[in-house]
Amino acid sequence: MADLTIRGAGIFGLSIAWEALLQGATVQIIEPCEPGAGSSGGLVGALQPHTPDNWNAKKQFQFESLTTAEKFWANVEATSGISSGYSRVGRIQPLMKQRDIDLANYRTTSSKKYWNNSYLWLVVEEDFAS
Repeated sequence: MADLTIRGAGIFGLSIAWEALLQGATVQIIEPCEPGAGSSGGLVGALQPHTPDNWNAKKQFQFESLTTAEKFWANVEATSGISSGYSRVGRIQPLMKQRDIDLANYRTTSSKKYWNNSYLWLVVEEDFAS
């Protein structure tokens, strides 16, 4: 009998299983399809950077998880000898409306507060019309 049963062998299920094994638990994973066939095969919102506004305990928890990801995946790679493909590459998002630009500029300020200056939220204005 396993200490922990996880349903789903996607990025979250396997990450939880990995951490539980490191803590000495026995783990059973139940996957009804194929590993990574569900949400892990597309955009996983919880792994994307969170906007630094309307901050709450859930966003803080997710932010702390994101900030430990680099160390987590380095450990997975060192143990397995296989590249996880993890890379902190950032994100570029075009903003077409002035209200979106204003909100992005506001988030520059709030990122300094909530992200403790650990990460950068940057708005770059370019004139592509010329």
